[in-house]
Amino acid sequence: MGATDSKLAFRKGVFRLFEEHNIPYTADDYWSLFWTLPESVDDVYSLIGASDIRRARDSSRENLETLIDKLLNQMNAIVSAPNFPATTTSIPQLLNCFRVLSRLIPYIFESPECSEWEDKMFWVPRSVERIPEPPTTNDTTQGEGDEQPKSQPQYDTLPPRGQVIMDLTLKCLFLAGFTLPPTMATPEGGKVNHVIWESGVGSSTPIGASRENDMHRIEVLRLLIVLLSRSMYVSPSQVLSKEDRWLHYVVAKTERKVVLALLCSLLNTACKYNPLGWGVPYNHVVFTDTREQLVAMCLRVLLVILDYHSPRVAHTMRQIDQRVTTPPAEIVSGADLLIQDPEKRALAEKQAAEIQQLHGHQTQEAGDGASQSVSTAPELELDETSDNSFRHYLSKLHRAQDFQFLIDGIYRILSNPMQANNTYLPGSTKRVRCHVEMMMLCWKLLEINQRFRSYLMETERALDLMVVLVYYSMENKLDPAQVGLVRMCAFILQTLSSDRTFGVKLNRPFDGHSSLPAAVRIPAFHGTYADFLIISIFTLIATSRGSLSTLYPALILTITNISPYLKNLSVTSSSKLMALFGSMSAPGFLLADEANHRLVGYLLEAFDNIIQYQFSDNPNMLYALVRTNSKFEKLRDFNLEKAIAEIERVRQLKEEKLLRNNQQQAPRISSATEDNKSVTSSDNTAPTTPTVVEDNNKTDDQKQVDEQSKEDASQKNDKQEQQSPQEQDGLSEKARGKLPESTTENASSTSSLASTTSTSTVQLPGAKNGFTATEDWVSQWHSQLPLHPILVLLEHLVPQVQTLCSTQALTSDAQVLEFLRGMTLVGILPAPQPIFIRKFRWGEALVIWFRSMLWGQAYVASM
Repeated sequence: MGATDSKLAFRKGVFRLFEEHNIPYTADDYWSLFWTLPESVDDVYSLIGASDIRRARDSSRENLETLIDKLLNQMNAIVSAPNFPATTTSIPQLLNCFRVLSRLIPYIFESPECSEWEDKMFWVPRSVERIPEPPTTNDTTQGEGDEQPKSQPQYDTLPPRGQVIMDLTLKCLFLAGFTLPPTMATPEGGKVNHVIWESGVGSSTPIGASRENDMHRIEVLRLLIVLLSRSMYVSPSQVLSKEDRWLHYVVAKTERKVVLALLCSLLNTACKYNPLGWGVPYNHVVFTDTREQLVAMCLRVLLVILDYHSPRVAHTMRQIDQRVTTPPAEIVSGADLLIQDPEKRALAEKQAAEIQQLHGHQTQEAGDGASQSVSTAPELELDETSDNSFRHYLSKLHRAQDFQFLIDGIYRILSNPMQANNTYLPGSTKRVRCHVEMMMLCWKLLEINQRFRSYLMETERALDLMVVLVYYSMENKLDPAQVGLVRMCAFILQTLSSDRTFGVKLNRPFDGHSSLPAAVRIPAFHGTYADFLIISIFTLIATSRGSLSTLYPALILTITNISPYLKNLSVTSSSKLMALFGSMSAPGFLLADEANHRLVGYLLEAFDNIIQYQFSDNPNMLYALVRTNSKFEKLRDFNLEKAIAEIERVRQLKEEKLLRNNQQQAPRISSATEDNKSVTSSDNTAPTTPTVVEDNNKTDDQKQVDEQSKEDASQKNDKQEQQSPQEQDGLSEKARGKLPESTTENASSTSSLASTTSTSTVQLPGAKNGFTATEDWVSQWHSQLPLHPILVLLEHLVPQVQTLCSTQALTSDAQVLEFLRGMTLVGILPAPQPIFIRKFRWGEALVIWFRSMLWGQAYVASM
């Protein structure tokens, strides 16, 4: 549509849609403008404006219906031609039909007032008057009395328009000469051949598609995505309870051969894509890559289909949400209770019979002690494969070569941004934009196909996946636009951690750590994958400034799930766990929200698992427990009165310190005083999340002294504050962050746990969402904390370690560690509790979040 006259004629035709009512169906010269004049996608989207479609929809709906009917008839005529493409204009006209439909349908979906009309237009069978046959010679000689019964009209019932559109769209995805090479026609001469686009799952023979085939596939997939986007225009409260007829038709009423061909084609196209090509630097700058756009389209269509939930499944999911009080991501899955572990000690094996009995009757929520049914009632089990043929066939994949092909392709895309940021030539490696969709696909595969998950664990590819997930989390932790990506990484980590094999594999040394990008590289790291994961989770919580507070349960549960299998934890990871526990067991954090005590319970359960199942293989962890025994004693003696007094005491210390600094600096640093006031103002807001200050150069004793500096007597705090007043005076918040922890502990910004000690918190501890702590509430969860095994351990070890240190003039850490390695706790610790694995479980809110994130990615990519 290069000529101005053609564009003008087309615009006049668009105006006629809403200016004139009941345009005749037989006005072929007018209707043909929509598939003959446009020459590109841009022509369609620029010349058919959004306001034009809305005006036609609101004032002349009959014209839109006629236009859609004419487009469908034209598409059917072109596709059904025995010698397709019959003319040189067949393919351009077919593409224009797809483009115009892709332009029109979203504006029909968007209007709630049109929902009834939409259902009637697309999903009610049509009655069309049958064209009467021409009269014969004998009929003309009949009398007029015989003409009356013949004049009664007869009707033919046609399938709904929605079914016609979907069938044509799926058919065109496998049309030889259009989306397939011309040589792929069937032996009988048919042009529709349901072959798999790429070699991989289900096919070992490539068909040799061209660039034109890829471009045509993009056009058809764009319309398919539009048709499957109906849920975007439904309110969140109804999105799962209201049936999506478009999606339901694809997943439940499509032929088996079409389902298999489409599923394998989408999978193979996405997983076979290599963004590096021949590996030539800067090749993406010289050449355009249309393949990435096709891969993104394939991933979105596949994800939308796999994410389909029938109203029956949604109702069951809602029932489970109502019966379970804990968030879905923290539910104990009784069917996954792990009892037999070859690495348990003899004492644990003696309890196997008792644990098995527990497995049959109840399961315990560690951290809050709540008991609930081990297995969900049969009528509440989620069975989504029966309602979705795509999920069903995806769950049946079992060949190792198929799993290898899938994980190789998935990891190739997921690791691409990490590789692009870790090159010597900036910008030399192409960075793909479909990594988020690929991560979603990986998550769906882990969820749907248990054999795929087992393959990842057995081949150790799960460790590579874990490193990539940590990279994305660390790289995007402070980016509000990528919080959904970080959330997904946390949930996938929790999913991986629920597998025992993954926990065992984490004990392997991480030899390739030095080649990681700087965002996830740990200085002077020499440890296992478990050390890397624990330190990374600590850093993620400590440096995210509370922006990831909703992900703390998933991150802490990841550590709890793998804790029974961890061996030889390093000094650094052990100290990080203690620092994390100290932060989350602080009074200000425990009283800040009704659910914060669960995080402490999860950490305590992790410590219990380590000392009960891997005692002799974790001397560094035992040493860290001994050196921080005061934290556990304070938690043992915790009550509401002491907690509020501690919060108030630390707040007063901070105010006194700030007052002294202001008095000393007032004559010459008024600007610094304003900075300090702003810091105090921000401190007066009680955070509900802990943020730990890192200091890798300090020993555990020094860290303990620093933490106690805000918890001991006020005289001791005053003395410590006066040691370096001139270093702190006049410094901004940014400069204070560079000081050692001991000098900034009592005057930190809102990132410090001490900020929970504001006046508002003391008056109304934990006022988030209107919650107020009470003594009954504290006693309820405090009595159920799994503190007993740790306290028994400390009661036994602390005196012995103190005796060892007092009898020898110089006692090195190595001597203490050697002493701990020779210790035995058989008969001292209580009987080991069963290992409870908390799997990630979908809830209604999480399903809506996942779907909104998927469509959000599609929207952003189209801009």
